[in-house]
Amino acid sequence: MLRILITGQPGVGKTTLIRRLMDHARSMGIDVYGFITTEVRESGSRIGFKIIDVNNGRESWLAHVNLFKGGPMVGKYNVNLRAMELVGIPAIKAANQGSLLVVDEIGKMELMHGDFLKALEEVVDRVHFLGTIYMAYRFNRTVVSFVSGHGFRVIELTMANRDRVLNDLVRELVKGLNRGNDHA
Repeated sequence: MLRILITGQPGVGKTTLIRRLMDHARSMGIDVYGFITTEVRESGSRIGFKIIDVNNGRESWLAHVNLFKGGPMVGKYNVNLRAMELVGIPAIKAANQGSLLVVDEIGKMELMHGDFLKALEEVVDRVHFLGTIYMAYRFNRTVVSFVSGHGFRVIELTMANRDRVLNDLVRELVKGLNRGNDHA
């Protein structure tokens, strides 16, 4: 099974890479589940993040500078834990045997929900997994245990290597998905 996590600085193109690989998998007839997070800007300033189910398009605010006050915060953003219950966790649990699960991202905001990693644990062994992960994950023992325990390969994306990484991962995706589905 495919087990890849992409890390890198904000703005380097992690979500764009994931979207391209997701589109490629779909073009191969592979079912794709999971979620992506997108930043939302107003007048040039980032005001928050939305979480979007890649299968059905359902979305919710994951974090916002002005909404959801009184809850947990990451930097200047108020985190909406309910978004993980409404969109994130159902998107993960919907993944079926041999499908591609996309998780963008395993990050501080998502990890604030106690059931997020539990949902990943429930499905990880039956799916191909492609995701992004925040750079400081190495300081979170639970996340390190999840990553190493399931044999993930973590690739750091940079401006210099992103085109090569895309090409390498397209080849790996084709090989991994074809091999994985031969056994399904």
